[in-house]
Amino acid sequence: MTRDTQGLHGHNRDDDTFAALWATVPFPRIPVDAPKELRALTIDVDDPKRVYTIHRATRRHNFHILVERYIHQVRYGCQNPSCSTPTCLSCRKRVAAGAPIRRYNATSARALAVYLSSQDNPERGLCNNPVAKKPAPSANSPGPPGKQFGRDISPSDKLYQREILERLRNNEGSEKDTGTEGKIDTEPSKRSASPHKSNDSFQIDRSILDALDKPVTIDHKSFVQNIFNTVAFKMVEWLTPKNLESVAGKYAEIEQAKNSVQSASKRRDESDQSSERDKVGSGFVNDDQVTRSQNGHAVSPNSQFVDYTSQKLAISNEPEQQDVTPPNINHQPIPIRRSSSKSHPKSGIVRTSAPKEIVSISAAAKISEKKFHKSSTFQDRKSSPPVQRASQNGILIEPHSSKPCPESAKLITSTVSSSPKSNSDLSKERNVNEQKKPASKITSKESIEYQDNFGGLGFANKNTGLASTDTEILPQSLSHLPIEIINLICDILQTDGMAEKHSLHPQVVGEDLKRHPVDKKVLTRKHLNKRLSTCSSSLKIQWRLFIEQAIFDVIHKPESLLRSFSNEDRTLLDSQTMWYAMLRMTRVAPSLMFHALWIAAGSLFLPPDEVIIQSESLEDTALRKSRAVKALSFDDAARLFSISLHALIAAPPLVFGARHLANMSRIRSKGLILDGLEQTWLCLKYEDIFSDELALRLARRLFAAIAARRIFTTSLDIQNEVHRKEENEADIVQTVLDIFRIADLETPLALDFKDYERRHHEKRVPYLILDWARTVILQDWEGNAEIPTDGAFGGAIAMIAALYKNRKTLHLGDIHFQTEFFSDRLDPVEVPLEWFRFESNRRTAHLLDYPYLFTPASLITYFRAINYANMTDAYETAKSKKALMDMATASTHYNLTSTSVKTTLQEHLQIANSEFLVLKIRRTRILRDAFDSIFRREKRELRRPLKVRLVEEGVDEEGQDNGGVQQEFFRLAIAHALNPDSGAFTQDSVTKMSWFQPGSPEPLWKFELIGMIVSLAIYNGLALPVTFPKALYRKLLDEEVSELHHIADGWPVLERSLQQILEWDESDGSVEDIFSYTYEFSADQFGERISRDMTKSAHWPQFPEEATHLSNPADAPPVTNENRNSFVSDYIRWLTDISVRPQFQAFKTGFFSCIDRRSVKLFDAPILQSIVEGVQEIDMHEMIGITEYDGWDAQHRSIKDFWSIVEEYSNEQKKKLLEFVTASDRLPVGGMKNLVFNIYKNGVGDERLPSSSTCYGILQLPEYSSRDVMKQKLAIALENTEGFAFS
Repeated sequence: MTRDTQGLHGHNRDDDTFAALWATVPFPRIPVDAPKELRALTIDVDDPKRVYTIHRATRRHNFHILVERYIHQVRYGCQNPSCSTPTCLSCRKRVAAGAPIRRYNATSARALAVYLSSQDNPERGLCNNPVAKKPAPSANSPGPPGKQFGRDISPSDKLYQREILERLRNNEGSEKDTGTEGKIDTEPSKRSASPHKSNDSFQIDRSILDALDKPVTIDHKSFVQNIFNTVAFKMVEWLTPKNLESVAGKYAEIEQAKNSVQSASKRRDESDQSSERDKVGSGFVNDDQVTRSQNGHAVSPNSQFVDYTSQKLAISNEPEQQDVTPPNINHQPIPIRRSSSKSHPKSGIVRTSAPKEIVSISAAAKISEKKFHKSSTFQDRKSSPPVQRASQNGILIEPHSSKPCPESAKLITSTVSSSPKSNSDLSKERNVNEQKKPASKITSKESIEYQDNFGGLGFANKNTGLASTDTEILPQSLSHLPIEIINLICDILQTDGMAEKHSLHPQVVGEDLKRHPVDKKVLTRKHLNKRLSTCSSSLKIQWRLFIEQAIFDVIHKPESLLRSFSNEDRTLLDSQTMWYAMLRMTRVAPSLMFHALWIAAGSLFLPPDEVIIQSESLEDTALRKSRAVKALSFDDAARLFSISLHALIAAPPLVFGARHLANMSRIRSKGLILDGLEQTWLCLKYEDIFSDELALRLARRLFAAIAARRIFTTSLDIQNEVHRKEENEADIVQTVLDIFRIADLETPLALDFKDYERRHHEKRVPYLILDWARTVILQDWEGNAEIPTDGAFGGAIAMIAALYKNRKTLHLGDIHFQTEFFSDRLDPVEVPLEWFRFESNRRTAHLLDYPYLFTPASLITYFRAINYANMTDAYETAKSKKALMDMATASTHYNLTSTSVKTTLQEHLQIANSEFLVLKIRRTRILRDAFDSIFRREKRELRRPLKVRLVEEGVDEEGQDNGGVQQEFFRLAIAHALNPDSGAFTQDSVTKMSWFQPGSPEPLWKFELIGMIVSLAIYNGLALPVTFPKALYRKLLDEEVSELHHIADGWPVLERSLQQILEWDESDGSVEDIFSYTYEFSADQFGERISRDMTKSAHWPQFPEEATHLSNPADAPPVTNENRNSFVSDYIRWLTDISVRPQFQAFKTGFFSCIDRRSVKLFDAPILQSIVEGVQEIDMHEMIGITEYDGWDAQHRSIKDFWSIVEEYSNEQKKKLLEFVTASDRLPVGGMKNLVFNIYKNGVGDERLPSSSTCYGILQLPEYSSRDVMKQKLAIALENTEGFAFS
């Protein structure tokens, strides 16, 4: 596709190109049956850049030029031997360093050039060095074109070509060839009748293609040639600027021969008819000449030029007279060009000779030099010489119909006689007729009235039928597109069958989906007279051209786009109305919409006028502020971004139900197309739109604009800070999300949507924005963990980050952001270590800086990889130092042979040489010994592998610590530490959660040591039997605890009470009378209730402060309707921060004694809670599924008895069984799938008891004689779970 990057860089296109196209392309005009509301918005277009047909032709022309430049660069290189452009042949030679390289042939070079030209910003791949000259053809090169791509031209084709060319040479009525100069003969000669007629279109087309014949050698071993040597690809090579001249010349010759034959035949037929029948020349363009590709960008080169084929129109007083237009020729009406050439001597048809070089833009530019006084402007059109436009409102005839034309058309017979009239005669007649009118000119209003009166099939002039020489007919468009106009034009395209064929779903917006403004009527076309039905096809084409022009002209300009989607007060329409408008337009012209919005989004990259660019001079700044394309303000940029984003939201398949949206989002997050969660057709439709090149191009530009606008915002903030201005512009992403916020159901919208539609749209918007951002990221990701923060990738990441930050209000869960595509492709060991050492900057970031993109299991794996690396490093360091000390003591050089000296040295170096952290703990004093063992330990000691030895009555217990002894130690130690009787923690009576005791008498070092115990457990990969509220983990992650849902799990009763205060309706009574709360915080301390006035103090009394400090306030203000919001916020702050601040800070210090603070940033509060506490829910069905057996099988009677007994257990008994086997009553992080649970057979006999090996998760179960015996033995074993021995 052609990339319009020049406009983005401010490069002015060649005015001669626009002048040539302005002189040749058909002009869209408003159809005659348009309603008055549409006519009121109609405007004239005097800028060729705003004409859609010119825009398409120019883009295609520039694309071919770019392809030719790349072909030359690939095949011939440049003049710089040190070139560094990878696709330049000179660079390839330099890199090869004299080694032979394989050159690209014509086909492979064009394939690569087309690909390079289709990328975003394709000019950046061009070599800036002077181009190398083409080598002269060698003597061994093939001769004249006798083959076309390796295929011989058939003798019949050659014979026909010679016959046509001979006929052209001998044709007395043929026009003189203009050669390659591009001059058009505006005075056609008489054409003699040819004795031969040929309607063989295939032969004509073949002769055109033969003009492009070039000798091309085929390398049968070439993969590129075998892939791209197809007709479709050859068309790209044929229709290049280099070959356009030859196409034009051959086409003109064939058209001359064709016209000569047709003219002679028609003159013979006309001789038998009445001489009073008027003849009128009509200009048409073939349907094949105006077709465009489905994506709306590539157009046929012939669509830019006119086929001036003679057509006859008989207009008579008899209604039964028929149209004599040949039915087998499909024509599209276009404006008639006015000409000063002589009329046809017999028929009186005003004619203009066809240009010889139909596609030669340079030649057409030479013609148009006389037409335009100034090539850069296209407004002064009154002095146009020979080639002039007739009115677009000329009669448009349906070529396929044989029905008579309306009687209202007879008016034109008085102005066109059977004999030709000179221009002076026409001028005199026009002046006579115009004297009958009160005005001297035919105004546009009169033209509209005329069209209304006569059914409006495009008469050129009410009196003469020809356009006035002093009145210029310009293309027409709309000033903006209100919602009612959008409904009208989309209905017209759907009804006429002129909508673009596409793969979007639904393809057509049915009546059940249509919505109309509440306070405005539904617009429809005027009802035409049935006698005008012969012009229906032409009218449909005219509607299509006008609608395409209107959509392009309005949408691609930021000013008209913002006006179309704004209210009278310049505020944007509501989100659902904008979505509906985009739904309508993307279902009739998706390619045009995406392309026009892409052009409009280019204005987002222009810095606002208030931003001072340091690299600019004062003149450059003044020039930037006075440019034609005005920069958008920050507010307008956010509005334009939102409008464009709605087009992407409206593009995916329209489905109802949040479950379908969530399923499709989960499928795409894995990088898959099908996953079985949704129907196949829906998955394929999703893939079609998210891989659509135009839609994806628009998404990339929008997300790239985020990074650009953030740079502008930062620059402006710096300027304001320098000038001491307090106002700062809001971030564009946050502004856009504020625009997307859905109004309440009670708030009326511009369109009448049903409640369920509004609720679904509220969920649709964030899902699809997230999907588009993820699609851009996945397509642009290069497989590295380091990612750019600018460009489309950086903007998409920024959008996802903003969505995650606002996920609660947007009704998104954490699971919706998880993208398994990344975790499946990143190394789970190397990537977290790289991130741990990585320092983010303004240009690059790391994927792990966005941890919500990964699943909890992946994050925990990365976290443990970091801890394992630290543990390995500490172990290896100690081991190496111990080896050095052993070498030193064994060497005689240092004189350390004395045993006492060695012992003393080892004692002093024990800290540095110990490979393990060994804790020797007595069961009777487990907490005290734990404190003594880890107190004042260095971080390097704490990070070594842990070994625990439990002591019972001074004797070490049997058994080795392979994990089970550690689990037992931490379980016992944390249970003693969190015991409410110790005075350090309290426990909620409902939730059983532990929290710090406000003003605790315990010293702060004890809280620090408890934090160290928790840190050691996490560092060694063990979960603890503790239950803390999520508020603790939020504080550990430096997140605020300020909302009611932050304390709901730890203090549910308090949370409900505070929620009632906030939701209380004052109409049922005042807050102070109903609740009688005072503005103070209360807590139990030392057996009594202590309160503090939250308005006067921010300190909670700590032990051992005087009793006077514990007195309760007597004059605390009441909680009223005015201060209830601040009361709730302050109460939460006192509960979770002020009352326990010293204790928490000590605990936090110990918590990070083993764990790096940065590694914890991978988690949010729920994941960190699962790491510390494990998973408490035990699903027995999953447990049965993951259990492995040794000596048993799942169908054995004893195994069936065992599971039937366990299923009868309560939740507490199940936890005891899990603790008996694994030394923990919690499941590991990740749930049951990460649990190791094995059942081994341990002999036969009723006297045995079950035993376990907690280090390996093994239950040793004997075979009992009955189920009752097994149940009794299991109960005994579970009640005696302490102690270790060798099994």
